[in-house]
Amino acid sequence: MQLGHLDKLEVEEDTENLESDIELLTTHTRNTSRTRVTEEDAEHLKALRQIKNALSKFDLSKNEVRVYLYLARFGAQKAQRIAEALSVHRTEAYKILRRLEKQGLVSCVFERPMKFVSIPFDKALENLIEERRQKVHQMEQWKKQLMETWQSLPKPTAKKTRRETFQVLEGRRQVSVKATQLLDGCEKDILMVLSDENLLWLYNSPYFDDLEKLVNKKGVNVRLMTNYSPTSTYVLEEVSLGEGDFNYKQLSEAPCFILIDNEQMLLLMEREEGADGKPFAIWTNYNTLLKSYTMLFEMIWKEPQDISVMADAPPVS
Repeated sequence: MQLGHLDKLEVEEDTENLESDIELLTTHTRNTSRTRVTEEDAEHLKALRQIKNALSKFDLSKNEVRVYLYLARFGAQKAQRIAEALSVHRTEAYKILRRLEKQGLVSCVFERPMKFVSIPFDKALENLIEERRQKVHQMEQWKKQLMETWQSLPKPTAKKTRRETFQVLEGRRQVSVKATQLLDGCEKDILMVLSDENLLWLYNSPYFDDLEKLVNKKGVNVRLMTNYSPTSTYVLEEVSLGEGDFNYKQLSEAPCFILIDNEQMLLLMEREEGADGKPFAIWTNYNTLLKSYTMLFEMIWKEPQDISVMADAPPVS
């Protein structure tokens, strides 16, 4: 096959695509020879390809586009003539013509033999656009009806799945931010075991300010244990626990933590002496750990206070 001047077309050098373009050219010229494409035909083919691509966006198949363009170019034609010119089977040509009729792009001329004629191109575009517009309008009506039906259905009971997990936080800033976030979900109880050092850096964060607001708003029950020192007494004089309570304990061996509503806790970790790196903490909602630390808190809380601590400690508010 000799294809002259196709180098001037913006097409892929692919046999199948070239054949498709030449098939489209039969809608423009009665010359059905496929041995050569003239330079003039090549220019026309560019325009035809643009039209084909545009019409394809309206869900027209390749052959439906070819049949319509052929009728628009050459006027009323018999189905047999269309099939021969476009190299499609006569049965397929009738099917295509019927589909185009339904879309308002082709009509029958009742004469012997029966012929088919296309509507003008501008009218065809109007019909295609109007059909799309009506479909959109219909979909909008369906949306309204479907939303009403959807909203009439009983809402299923949401089943919350509680996932138990850990989160490691490094650096005092991250730990203090997390400690403050824990207060947002608190409803009943806050249990705290804090060394005087932890107590001080939490005091220098927004934690105790937010705790005071929470206590005033929800009446949350707060209990705090810390070791007795000038630092801890100073902080406890400055902060408000509402109706809550605190105890001085010897905490040299006790873990420091904040436990919220027996649902989540922040375990403050200490690095070994001389170890480099930032302080860190572990947040968790593991039920077994929460129960264990709650029991630990209650046991330490109920232990008698050391007499030497009680002698120097300020009265419990």
